[in-house]
Amino acid sequence: MDANQKRYELSDYARKCIHHKARQLVGKAGYTRNDVEDIEHDLALDLLQRLPKFDPAKATQDTFVARLVDRKISKLLRHRQMEMRDYRREECSLNDEIDIGEDEPVQRIATISQDEHDLRTGKYARPAEERADLQLDIAAALADLPAELRHVAEMLATMPVAQVARKLGVPRSTFHDTHLTKLREAFEARGLGDYLP
Repeated sequence: MDANQKRYELSDYARKCIHHKARQLVGKAGYTRNDVEDIEHDLALDLLQRLPKFDPAKATQDTFVARLVDRKISKLLRHRQMEMRDYRREECSLNDEIDIGEDEPVQRIATISQDEHDLRTGKYARPAEERADLQLDIAAALADLPAELRHVAEMLATMPVAQVARKLGVPRSTFHDTHLTKLREAFEARGLGDYLP
């Protein structure tokens, strides 16, 4: 690095944004939890390369960071979806008959479980057994919550934060500071913090 080059570091906001956006990609275009670290690396590298172009006269640094991260996410999704559609990747047909050692051959599709199909297409980020264990852990965590907080958690399972706050008649910031903070603490205490957004 020469004397005229400035060294750039990621702000706390940038690191949080990258982490949050990378986790949001899980389940989309075939991305899984195992890809999160690689996605975070790609986002951070892209951001560090573009930070020198930041102009405070045009936007705040946080806005600049959010836009760059969103653009890179779009590019990653577009690239991944193009790869998934690429006809050259198709090595065989799922309708091909294959010999599996039984009396008659079966179609290849019959050898792929629904769970494997769901994981490969990104419908789920975790295998069925892990999802079942997670459901049990969440049910146990919910059972230990005070009634009001459990009710809030159940509403959050089907409604966005803003809608739940409106239903409870509290400002969103108050809802976040009270209910969401308590829920996060309860789930983290049970080792479920990695599953929170």
